[in-house]
Amino acid sequence: MYMNLEDRLYRFEGATNERDLQKCFHELAQAFLYGGYIQVRNDYRIYIRTVEFYFHSEKKDGIHDPIVYHRNIRDIKGNILEKVPYFPTMSLHAHSSGYDITFESEVGEYRSSALIRSYEVKDTDEKYLLWNTEKGMFIKSETYGFNTQSTYLYFLLNGFPLGVSNDIKWVNSQRESSEPFANIRQNVFQSESEWKYIKTSSKCGRKWSFTRNEIVK
Repeated sequence: MYMNLEDRLYRFEGATNERDLQKCFHELAQAFLYGGYIQVRNDYRIYIRTVEFYFHSEKKDGIHDPIVYHRNIRDIKGNILEKVPYFPTMSLHAHSSGYDITFESEVGEYRSSALIRSYEVKDTDEKYLLWNTEKGMFIKSETYGFNTQSTYLYFLLNGFPLGVSNDIKWVNSQRESSEPFANIRQNVFQSESEWKYIKTSSKCGRKWSFTRNEIVK
């Protein structure tokens, strides 16, 4: 039975082992990559091309991902220093690495989010918008292209009034899908601590990044 992205995120319950969590993320990736797009007013549509998942349990015996930005602050030994409120499901979370779509659970005691790592943008004229470093802005293109600078989404997603739900929304639009490519996350390294991100020189081996090869026409 087909389930849209919102339904899938609300039904997500996390996992107690990484094998099951990998399967959950694979299923969610299908919805993020092939199940719709972000509509920004009537100006443009943002299609996710690569999605990176992040999952951090607040339980001491859970799966820990200390690189997660939005979580309880603990010391190296796991003692809570500050409790952080949970985001509602499908909140947009802007941070120094880009934009997340969140699906956290206070009941399940976990933080989970999907980082928009790469994406296509189309405007009302069906032209692609591509980031131009020299001009410092998105410019129109007649030919296909995608963007890899997640942080530059703030040019497209910021500046909208609070309380107007239709300014930025997820639109369900099922497209033909294939098997997304799973890979390790970009710029994520193993940590010396499960609670505080103390970066090592070894890449994190979790394949929680998924990319589609199909283009958005």
